[in-house]
Amino acid sequence: MLDYFYSTLPFHIALFTAAVSGLISLLFVFLFFVSNLKARKEHASVPPSLPWMGTKPQIFSAIRANFRGLVDSVALYTQGYCKFSKADKIFVVPTWTKGPQIILPPSMGNWLASRPDAILNAKDCTFETAQFAYTVGHPEITSNDMIDLLIKRELTRTIGTLNNELLEEIEGSMDGIFGTDGEWREVGVFDSLTRTVGRVANRVFVGKELCSNMDFVMAGTHFARDISVSSYILHLFPKFMKPAVAWFATMPNRRHSGVAMKYLKPLIKERIEDMKHKEADPTYAWEEPNDFITWMVRESFKRNTEDETSVYALAYRVVLLNFAAITSVIISSQRFHSYLPFVIYSTTTIMSTNALLDIWSAPNSEELVAALREEAERVLHEHNGEWTKAAVTKLHRLDSAIRESARISGVGGTAMARRVRADNGITLPNGLVVPKNATVGVSMDGLHFDEAYYDRVNEFDAFRFSRAREEPGYGEKPHTNEDLVTTSVHWLPFSHGIHACPGRFFAANNIKMILAQILLNYDIQPFPSRPPNISLGDISVVPVKAKMMIRRRNVKA
Repeated sequence: MLDYFYSTLPFHIALFTAAVSGLISLLFVFLFFVSNLKARKEHASVPPSLPWMGTKPQIFSAIRANFRGLVDSVALYTQGYCKFSKADKIFVVPTWTKGPQIILPPSMGNWLASRPDAILNAKDCTFETAQFAYTVGHPEITSNDMIDLLIKRELTRTIGTLNNELLEEIEGSMDGIFGTDGEWREVGVFDSLTRTVGRVANRVFVGKELCSNMDFVMAGTHFARDISVSSYILHLFPKFMKPAVAWFATMPNRRHSGVAMKYLKPLIKERIEDMKHKEADPTYAWEEPNDFITWMVRESFKRNTEDETSVYALAYRVVLLNFAAITSVIISSQRFHSYLPFVIYSTTTIMSTNALLDIWSAPNSEELVAALREEAERVLHEHNGEWTKAAVTKLHRLDSAIRESARISGVGGTAMARRVRADNGITLPNGLVVPKNATVGVSMDGLHFDEAYYDRVNEFDAFRFSRAREEPGYGEKPHTNEDLVTTSVHWLPFSHGIHACPGRFFAANNIKMILAQILLNYDIQPFPSRPPNISLGDISVVPVKAKMMIRRRNVKA
């Protein structure tokens, strides 16, 4: 019997392999046809009078158009903008993750930015694109207003008041990554800034002790990366299959959120106990930290539902708050800022990475660095060596360089994406009726590279927005503020209108402090050419593998 088994083993292995291969092939065929039917249904919902980009009269045209929207949609948005938007016309771009997107011309930008959520909803786009119902779960937490409220009410109020604490984390992180011995080191740009930004943001989120724990900080980064991957997987499947598929696809998500929760739950439990003890006994020898956990626990005392008061629910909110920089893979800025917990250090890392790459790869990088360094040294000296709120605000050249980098190296082809929520659809300013569940937006790259709004659009002009400030009599003349936190329908990294990111003030403060410290304390070898961003779907992803050579300028004794 054993001889027979072993003699036929190769045959049975081959049979099993063929069966598995056949099942996999059938699954792919099934997914292809289901996705094609889904794509055809989505395409059919668009008003037939609108022109499309990226579609061709061919077999399986809908799903093939959506695939073009996955691999080349940034170009489709830009080309469509030149062809249609500049002629004040509407067009459609296919996408892989959210169906066709109806792109409005610049003349409708302010109208779009001012529509209320009940009619055009920004959060709906975020949730659908990232498949939050499956990748994050906890709808009772993700749809709750607590974090949004605390960012608007508490975080913005602290900007500039904690800069000494933030500087401590910046210096500690950079010392560890870049070294203090003055020797050249090759390090990853994105990875270095992710770690630094994580420590800085978490100093305000969770306090001094936990913010420097890289196991905790990187768990948030990995959690965000996992959501990126699992959301794209889930978009392959029809809705009725997603719950089953999600259980497998989101296993890494649960593992990394679990790591973060391991640290957060004891901290929050202890904070609740200390705050209650202090409330009952003012003589209790404990000083309340000024951080997000304190604000959140204090707010939870005013509420009475389990998902607003339990240790688990509060800890998971901090996991969401730490949704890290890799979210740029799935969420471009217009959706990013529609859900506030995900803005803070994702945007900071992306903008910092792009700005560093743009400054040190510019043809005149040595001149730019010298001018930016002179400004940082001068401003810091004027404020007695302390990065006060006023000092950071006076970094006009650096502010301009970051804003210009966000223009020329932005995060995507589209902005201000909104899902039509009104039952009867919505009537656009030109009279066109767009049905419920359709997605509308504008072409961000098209606007950012439009000669009508910017001259020399393809040039990284670091001081484009600060040059006028240095002219004599600037303050005496009428002028338009064009600093990093000022949004408009022509500059959209922080969105615009009622959904303009309220966390942008905190992000801008941190970006400028981090880059100023690099300028003051480190030399970076110029890049021979700008490491290119990568187009993925309707967004542009920073080159996460880019390396830089860096050394400490003044070696510590």
